[in-house]
Amino acid sequence: MSEKNSSPEISPKRTQGEIEVSDTKKFMSSPEMNIADPGMLFHNIVMRLTDHSSMGDALWFEVGEDLGRFSINEFCLITGMKCVGSTHLPLVESRLITRYFSTLRGVSREHLELQLSNAANLDNDDDAVKLSLLYLTFSIPLSNANSVKIDPKFFALADNIAEFNDFPWGVLSWEATRTAICNSVENRVASKRIPLKKNDKVHYSVAGFPHALLVWAYETLPTIATKFSSKYEHAIPRMLSWTTADNVKFDDVMSAFTEVGDKQPKGFVMMPTEEELKDPWVARLYLKNPSVVPKLPPKTPAPPKSSDTNSEWREFQKEI
Repeated sequence: MSEKNSSPEISPKRTQGEIEVSDTKKFMSSPEMNIADPGMLFHNIVMRLTDHSSMGDALWFEVGEDLGRFSINEFCLITGMKCVGSTHLPLVESRLITRYFSTLRGVSREHLELQLSNAANLDNDDDAVKLSLLYLTFSIPLSNANSVKIDPKFFALADNIAEFNDFPWGVLSWEATRTAICNSVENRVASKRIPLKKNDKVHYSVAGFPHALLVWAYETLPTIATKFSSKYEHAIPRMLSWTTADNVKFDDVMSAFTEVGDKQPKGFVMMPTEEELKDPWVARLYLKNPSVVPKLPPKTPAPPKSSDTNSEWREFQKEI
């Protein structure tokens, strides 16, 4: 799963006016929100991914005898991030990079953390806020390895708080999450081709915001929600409604997915509430891409991309 890192302590005395933190505020709105990702539960969801490349960018998962869609629509309802609009940014010089990272060939989250951990290195509190926003953005909704370089265009964007707030971070987060899920499946299939030594384990990490997929499972699969999570309110965005259980066990996960096959309602989809549709971003998404469940594909799923690996994929499916 995505890496966990201790955040640097930042205590700016003031901010740039009344700064309204953009989409990152949704990840800090509820102290109860547990974004730990139980690997076994996540793995069992991901391994039910089917091939629906003809249906666009949505991911379709077969659970029991039915399909569930995880698309940018559901991602928007779950995260509350802005998931419409252009992500194009002009290539301009960044004052923040020039001032704080001029000796580096590229700036990673690791470099941001180091800079933020020493307040004496910062010229003012406004810069502390801007660098903190970047750190949070690339730690949670756009998580990746600490050493991965951050596009310099985002540093220039952070210098304008209004534009930073209005940027469609949800589009980038969804693309990163979707790509990472597909890649994790491909990597797991590929790992079956390589003989492992005794007691070796295969690990894979997922960038973006993989916690959204778990919340999707809680929202659409009541049996899974009952066993591995708790819902304490009906919040917007929906991820703030759920806490995730710790210490998820293999046997419990396998048992839960067996029960899902017997009890799951047909055509499980997520639909927006009237309150959620008041958000213009949500309304635009569901007008453009309604929740239509396709016919059930062949019983044996296929990988989302390379069709030439189908035979190996079938062998791998036997794990679940």
